[in-house]
Amino acid sequence: MNNANLDAVCDFVCGMPARTLSAEVIDAAKQCWVDWFAVAIAALPDPAPSIVRDQILGWGSRGRALSLYGDRTAAAPAALVNGTLAHCLDYDDVHLGTACHASAPTLAAVLAAGTDRGSSELDLLKAFVAGFEVGTTMGGNGIGVTLADRGWHPTGILGHFSAVSAVAALLNLTRGQIAHALGLAATQTGGLQASGGSMAKPFHVGKAAMNGVMAAGLAQRGLEAETQLLDHQDAGILGCLFQKATLARFDTLGRSWQILRNSFKPYAACQLTHAVFEAGRKLARDFQPKDLHAIRAHVNPLAPKVASRLRPATPMEGKFSIPYCIALGLNGHAAGPADFSSARLADSAVMDLTGLVEVIPDEKVERWSSRVELAYRDGSTRAAEIDAALGSLTRPLAWPDLEAKFMAAVEPILRADAARLLAALRSFEAAGRAAEVAALIERNRAVFNARRTNA
Repeated sequence: MNNANLDAVCDFVCGMPARTLSAEVIDAAKQCWVDWFAVAIAALPDPAPSIVRDQILGWGSRGRALSLYGDRTAAAPAALVNGTLAHCLDYDDVHLGTACHASAPTLAAVLAAGTDRGSSELDLLKAFVAGFEVGTTMGGNGIGVTLADRGWHPTGILGHFSAVSAVAALLNLTRGQIAHALGLAATQTGGLQASGGSMAKPFHVGKAAMNGVMAAGLAQRGLEAETQLLDHQDAGILGCLFQKATLARFDTLGRSWQILRNSFKPYAACQLTHAVFEAGRKLARDFQPKDLHAIRAHVNPLAPKVASRLRPATPMEGKFSIPYCIALGLNGHAAGPADFSSARLADSAVMDLTGLVEVIPDEKVERWSSRVELAYRDGSTRAAEIDAALGSLTRPLAWPDLEAKFMAAVEPILRADAARLLAALRSFEAAGRAAEVAALIERNRAVFNARRTNA
């Protein structure tokens, strides 16, 4: 059998420790880190990661791996907690070409494995980039989007490969060990798109990070796996998931950098709701709810499959609700974390509009675009079109936006330490920054423990 995919991934991951990354790639990686820490720290009070944390603390595992709650445990449990935190608010970055939240499981795995073994700053950054590139390259050529269309959570699948590749690079695994690590990761993949709007979706990401850490560590110790799962068209990972012969392509690894095509979210909801939210905001200036008969949302066909909660009952469901996000926009809200809350769900001005929304799939509409029409009983209409929502590749967030997002998310929790953490992450390639970040997290452990203690 042709082992082209396996060879390409093994060569890339094995060669990453010796590779010199461009300043542009390093800068893109640090943007991912700043965004990741922002959304993960903001999720610390949430029930889902708190439940996961309580579970792993009950295991009593030993190690030096750091979770964002300030706990020190074995690497795999810490990765589970960090990955769940990173995706809990659905506010984390997304690689639009693959519909994969690549940073969430990858950095969760890198932070856990790296702090457990005391890795250097540059080694941590390189490992993260290695994993990001493998996961997003695997999802290229429409594979990530097709996973979502078939009902699989792309990050739950592709995140296994980004996490294991990152940790394999960090551990300096041999080519043979990397091959077995990939096989061990492949056989653990999972995650259903229908879990969107529940606590299980961020748990997918935590499991991808945890499974990647375990796969790399077990392969290092000699546990073997089937190594043909990237190259077997029928019985390989994608052939089984799609139930037809399918292969990814990895021939662009190290030549075309996917991290330079990453996207950061300005709104704390599924990316497929962003354009309809902005259309609602655009229409909010002269919005009159009186005599409104219908709201028609023209969206990409993937949007109603993923953001399918028509009348959300929980804040998490609101993040995956096209009608709710339109209603937020029409009422002039910001679609920040506070807008996905029980208080906002109790607002009749928002919820009464959700029942008027008709979602219309349209193949001509891109995943970052929309058209929203308001139809009144007198026959008049108003409409707004969004060609590219903020955060998409033609309207990207820049460093000032990411810094503002970070401070808004982190300062309420870390207070004065928020600015110190941001400065350390912005210059993370410098010696001593990893220890500085860890110290800032650990010294705020009492704050992170407040919810658990009160419970």
